[in-house]
Amino acid sequence: MKITDLEYYPAAAGLLRIVTDDEPDGVCFGVGRDAANAIDAHFRATLIGADPLNRERLWQEGMRLDRYKYLAHGVRGLVDVALWDLAGKAAGLPVYRLAGGYRDRLPCYMSGHHHDDLQAYVDEALRARAEGFAGYKDHCHLGADGMAQVARACRAAVGDDFHLMHDAVAQYILIDALRLGRVLDETKYYWFEEPLKDCDIAGLKQLCDALDLPIAATEYLPGTIHATAQVLAQGAADIVRASVPWRGGITDMLKIARLAESFDVACEITSVGGSFGFVHAQVIGALRNCTFFEGWKTGSLGGEPYITNPIHIVDGHVRVPQGPGLGLDLDWDAIRKAA
Repeated sequence: MKITDLEYYPAAAGLLRIVTDDEPDGVCFGVGRDAANAIDAHFRATLIGADPLNRERLWQEGMRLDRYKYLAHGVRGLVDVALWDLAGKAAGLPVYRLAGGYRDRLPCYMSGHHHDDLQAYVDEALRARAEGFAGYKDHCHLGADGMAQVARACRAAVGDDFHLMHDAVAQYILIDALRLGRVLDETKYYWFEEPLKDCDIAGLKQLCDALDLPIAATEYLPGTIHATAQVLAQGAADIVRASVPWRGGITDMLKIARLAESFDVACEITSVGGSFGFVHAQVIGALRNCTFFEGWKTGSLGGEPYITNPIHIVDGHVRVPQGPGLGLDLDWDAIRKAA
């Protein structure tokens, strides 16, 4: 089997299709015009004529191109997703089983929004609990003192048996992160995410050493598995983060998760992810050391009308799609009409 062409449907949610001289194809949503141009300019020559099942060889070449050609952020990972979809179709297996297979039903936490008042965070946490989510993660931007109030109010509202997480989006300096971390310890938060910039390995290690609650890092760290290895080796994270396309493709996420497992560290996958949840659901289905799928609402995760079997969060859980590859059922008439 050889790759014969690459097709783009930017108006149809940025669909990339890898075409072969055999029946299977591979697809990935989220490929904008800039990414498509970068793939054509720098990656097409490597892909055309290649065996798409040699994913590791193509991943290694993508890593080389990232450095030599300054590929647009995430390009390599989007191609990798489409190659995994193709491989699953060729094998007649969903990606999560092709990658080893661990589970087919995933607990979800609700990822909240930015708010300017305390009560909005409390209301969101209560809604997450009422809708059956396993936890609630805020993105509070009210500073360390404001977040301390949010933490105490949310814990009082939801009780002790519901997971709460705080994603700081790298807004604190070390002294504020330490001060707030002690409040999060007191209020039994499940993790403290990105308290400092991912490059601040020394500061992250100080937090890991000083606090009881897990410190989650590496979501926005360049360098994929190599940078993650340095963080883990220095004890600067209790949880590592990975996603498509920020940290690369499915190959990257699996490498990062297996690396973390060798340290007995969790790898929590970031956000709904590409292709309207299908990519991250498949990856998490293959992992033991990932606790949650990150969602934001009950119901469909989107992709209509191009996807006819969208993923739904129901009772705080996601079912891993069971079709071959990513498990996407596509309406090609809608896709071509949009194009």
